[in-house]
Amino acid sequence: MLQNRKTPYYVLVITLFFGIIGVLLNQNVLADYEDLSRQQIDKVLRVMQLVKYYYVEDVEWDKAVEGAISGMLAELDPHSVYIEPKRVERNKEDFSGKYEGIGIEFDVINGYITVISPIVGSPADQLGLQSGDRIIKIDGESSVGIEREDVPKKLKGPKGTKVDVTIVREGVAEPFDLTIIRDVIPIYTVTTKFMADDSTGYIWVNRFAATTSKETEEAISDLLDQGMQRLVLDLRSNPGGYLHEAVKLAGQFLTGHELVVETRGRNERVEEKFYADQWNDRGRSYDFPLIVMIDRGSASASEIVAGAIQDYDRGLILGTNSFGKGLVQKEFPLSDGSAVRVTTARYFTPSGRLIQRDYKGKEVKEYYSEAMDTSWTSEDSLHNRPQYQTRGGRIVYGGGGIRPDIIVPYESHSNFPREIGKMYSKRVFFDFANKYATTHPKLKTDLRTYNKNFQINDAIIEEFKAFCVESDVEFDENVFEKDLEFISARLKAEIARHFWEKNGFYYIWLHADNQFLEALRSFDEANKIAMLNK
Repeated sequence: MLQNRKTPYYVLVITLFFGIIGVLLNQNVLADYEDLSRQQIDKVLRVMQLVKYYYVEDVEWDKAVEGAISGMLAELDPHSVYIEPKRVERNKEDFSGKYEGIGIEFDVINGYITVISPIVGSPADQLGLQSGDRIIKIDGESSVGIEREDVPKKLKGPKGTKVDVTIVREGVAEPFDLTIIRDVIPIYTVTTKFMADDSTGYIWVNRFAATTSKETEEAISDLLDQGMQRLVLDLRSNPGGYLHEAVKLAGQFLTGHELVVETRGRNERVEEKFYADQWNDRGRSYDFPLIVMIDRGSASASEIVAGAIQDYDRGLILGTNSFGKGLVQKEFPLSDGSAVRVTTARYFTPSGRLIQRDYKGKEVKEYYSEAMDTSWTSEDSLHNRPQYQTRGGRIVYGGGGIRPDIIVPYESHSNFPREIGKMYSKRVFFDFANKYATTHPKLKTDLRTYNKNFQINDAIIEEFKAFCVESDVEFDENVFEKDLEFISARLKAEIARHFWEKNGFYYIWLHADNQFLEALRSFDEANKIAMLNK
């Protein structure tokens, strides 16, 4: 009888170990079995038997097995992970570059689905949905109080299907109904683009998905038509994504058959060299002055682009030290719709740099929190990091992310993030700005005129304070005054969002960003670096 009870668990263990390893290494299962000692398998089996017979409650084996897989991968490195089925589907959407729905960026504010901005060209945009609109009904049913994660279930759907929504709009006396026909909605990885001045373009790339290089090229083309002669490429807080898209983007700025990145691993099948002209259908690259902005949130594919630009002295890197992720992951699907993402290689920049931070002997939490610590990026720390040379002979460092050519700490943050967080949670900046903009339509001139002439004065601040009180947002008067510069900048940007949507918001917000402003002042230095590559 005992033997009959044990058999299913042997099957489970063998399936777990051989299935995972067979998928991960794509080798013969029997060959993998030889790599595992009988003692290791017996150890896992013994623990499962003990849990089965002695654990105080019924065991949810699905969760237990997922936990075992997650624990095993966590012992390898911080970036090898288990991905549950529902997250796999979300990842596919995030990186495929499209979904089907109505096309809005939204949040749930005080229980109401609130349109942050309609996506340009989407069904919602074509029907005239505006920033600040509140959706109170979906297909005749109240949506007030809906959880944020439930909104896509109601609004997304196959192309060609319809959804009826009821809208409440500031300045309109009664709610009104709209029927929206769903369509394919692009998920943009270029958050914003604009001309910062008569000659300087700005592009913010938020991640590297299937459409990133195409989006960036289209943004560059549009800015060139507007007179762009130099570019600020913002990769701050860009966590990475598809390696081949990073190569394509870097290839837009590098000439000829230049190496962009090299991957090396234990399995020779993952070893590869990627070149600037590999997917460059244009056959040429842009040669205007270039500044790339990075910070501690810039990782992986972002660091590939920044590293290649720096190694070839193609442009100036400005900001703070990047994250330091030089490991390449491959995602392998499992039979139940879940997946494992396993580190298969390390990548090296053109100069030979491995920029991966040390993770050996560190807990995952420690590894990630270290990214916010400046000690490992200090001048003193450079003595312990390997040195390399750019094409023009400048010293660059491996073993700890991309170190900018000009280090500019970010200083445009709130001095009291906890207090400001209360305002963000109630979205009072957004709501107040929409209300103010609705009653002051003459503010809509053009962005540069608005930025130059419109200021958040004392009267507006007093209105905003009263609005916070009405919205049950408590604040300390002393704290408010000490954070007035940040609050004023945010209000001005949110009002701009109402008139010029997200590009207007970011234009104003970035003109209060000290790193961005320093970038605008640094093109003489960028030109000097670029001359080393001539």
